[in-house]
Amino acid sequence: MKSTIIPRNVKFDWSQSELHWIRDDAFSSHWANEFSYLLTQGEKFFCRVFREALPLVEDPKLRADVEAFIKQEAVHSRAHHDSIEGYLKRLGIDGGDFERHNAVLFDRLLAKDPAGIKLPKSLQRQWLVMRVGIVAAVEHFTSALGTFVLEAKWDEHGADPVVADLFRWHGAEEMEHRNVAYDLYCYLGGKWPLRTLLMAMVYPLMMERATSGIVQLMRQDPIYSKADTKRFSAKFWNHWHRSADRGNTPKVRWFGLHALRFLRAGYHPEYEASTEQALRYIASSPAVLAAA
Repeated sequence: MKSTIIPRNVKFDWSQSELHWIRDDAFSSHWANEFSYLLTQGEKFFCRVFREALPLVEDPKLRADVEAFIKQEAVHSRAHHDSIEGYLKRLGIDGGDFERHNAVLFDRLLAKDPAGIKLPKSLQRQWLVMRVGIVAAVEHFTSALGTFVLEAKWDEHGADPVVADLFRWHGAEEMEHRNVAYDLYCYLGGKWPLRTLLMAMVYPLMMERATSGIVQLMRQDPIYSKADTKRFSAKFWNHWHRSADRGNTPKVRWFGLHALRFLRAGYHPEYEASTEQALRYIASSPAVLAAA
């Protein structure tokens, strides 16, 4: 059976993009760019976990969706890696400790053998279900962020079309495949109590990783002082609030409210975004058209 989810190639020209790609909002530029470092490694982790789960999937429709999901996520990881190499590094931006800590998280702590520890056979399946559930929790946010970036008024604030397209295309494909991780989690036996526990872990960790990444980039930007780049300072959060007021980033409470949506008894990702909205953007994405 063939999945309705379509893996697509993309092509970006990074030669002209500037660090403050939302021209009048440097903070929002860094807020988005940190996701390139996070997603390059994070989506490789998604692919590894889903390949590990694939032999357990006998349902032909779900199996086809999982295979298409893996292919889409592999393209996402590669596209963000290319943006780091061709865009951010060209401007002197380095992932530093943020990138190294992401590697520890995804490549070691969330590995099949966590921190190199071989789990007993009785725990291996449950560890797999937990990691699939972690992906489902993250995918809940990435789908919601997809809707946000498609509706954000970045162009009114002087957005670079290439960088904007990277995040809009990616967000649209997250909306397109939003059901797969949750459906796989349920298929493998994941239940509501574990889902609640996993979101209680994923939400604060995601906020910690996001703020760490923003600070990593801001510290390499000469327009900011040391006080601006301390995560627990009023200046840092004032920058976030001002960007959110402009509509360029979600408000801080947005993430908490979406975490709560994941905990509802009748939750399913199908009702959390619009596939039609996603496909409309994909059909017009310059990067998709350039690679066609």
